[in-house]
Amino acid sequence: MRANLLAFVAALALATAPLVAQDLAAERRLLLVSIDGLAPASYLEPDAQGLAIPHLRALSARGATARGVTGVLPTVTYPIHTTLLTGVPPRVHGILGNQIFDPERKSNQAWHWYADEVRVPTLLSAAYRAGRITGAIGWPVTVGLEIDALVPEFWRTGSSHPADKRLLEQLSSTSLFAEVEAKLGAPLPYPFTDRERTELALHVLTTRKPHLLAVHFVDHDFAQHDFGPDSAQARAALERVDAELGRLLAALDELGLSERTLVVVVSDHGFVPVARELRPNTLLRRAGLLEVDGAGRPTSWRAQFGAHGGTALLHLAEPGDTGTLAAVRRLFEQRAAEPGAGLRAVLGAPEIAALGGDPAANPLALDAREGFHFGDAAEGDWSVPARQRGHHGHAPVRPEMESALIVAGPGLTARGDLGTVSILRIAPTLARYLGLELAAEAGEPLRWLAPPAP
Repeated sequence: MRANLLAFVAALALATAPLVAQDLAAERRLLLVSIDGLAPASYLEPDAQGLAIPHLRALSARGATARGVTGVLPTVTYPIHTTLLTGVPPRVHGILGNQIFDPERKSNQAWHWYADEVRVPTLLSAAYRAGRITGAIGWPVTVGLEIDALVPEFWRTGSSHPADKRLLEQLSSTSLFAEVEAKLGAPLPYPFTDRERTELALHVLTTRKPHLLAVHFVDHDFAQHDFGPDSAQARAALERVDAELGRLLAALDELGLSERTLVVVVSDHGFVPVARELRPNTLLRRAGLLEVDGAGRPTSWRAQFGAHGGTALLHLAEPGDTGTLAAVRRLFEQRAAEPGAGLRAVLGAPEIAALGGDPAANPLALDAREGFHFGDAAEGDWSVPARQRGHHGHAPVRPEMESALIVAGPGLTARGDLGTVSILRIAPTLARYLGLELAAEAGEPLRWLAPPAP
């Protein structure tokens, strides 16, 4: 009888072990905060930069930090943020740039807004389908995402009219704006700054208590574009972002969730100062590979570049047009050899694939030198003064493009310096921690977060 009882207990333990693991995973919580444009030096050497960022300092001190995160091509916001949620490169998830490729310039610079453009599961979609409460505030490529609480990132190019707020409200979770405005006793100002994104995130935290909340802060990126990465304005913007992060951390404390919530701070890219804009489409036009109308819009083309900051990606009107591809390569290799041309490298299909890009869509890429970025215009000079003072998008092998990672909270098995981390391994690591499944192509999880106990 005793032997039978022991056998029954053992069998019951084996049968219920997966359920226990699921329950433990379901209790885990994750606050994923992206600070757009945050460079590792900001938290590794804050004193050297004169930064007052107490909350980033505190998280770094009690957790673990990467010396850098190596990204994917191109190092711009939408492809990188999608990789942060999927663990796969752009050639797999399908978001190859910030903006859609629009050869006839009809879209007024439309971006990759829509969640159904992503070809693989994300942390957010996997968590929702697993029955976890999920939220996202301002996270790229989330319009239409199936989720519990959503304010996607979306705007109309060139507009800051209050009517756009109504459009964003319709794209967001039902009643979320009204709830926040009732709580504040005033309308949310528009366009949103990081302050408004925090108000929305705080409301989701307190009313929905999500297992996974992803928040995207953008003001630091804007300041670096407008004033340069080493400017006083960029430092001040980061200090304001740190204060907003502090409000989220304080809310976790007030809700009694701090001990159960893993806080992960990430970014998408670093920055370099720029002074000149390069316009590769002007050379294609002069070579007879591109024609434009009086307004500068292409009317016919065999080859055309899309600009992504420090990278320009080539599109062929006829995929597989090897003759045109060879002509474009010769043209830009000759230009790259000229002193002061601003080109660091001409990348072919093998290099593009190795960096995460899609050579089937973009069989050739240009990488700009520091101080230069690319523009789409097909008119005017090859090189013109830049309208911005800072940029990114350059090849991810360059250290100045490395992004940030800070991890603090329960389940952390490694502290201090995590070294340099591949961005392809962040989402799989977080998925393993939460007990979620991502695409088979996702990177290998890192071992500095303990998985749910069996």
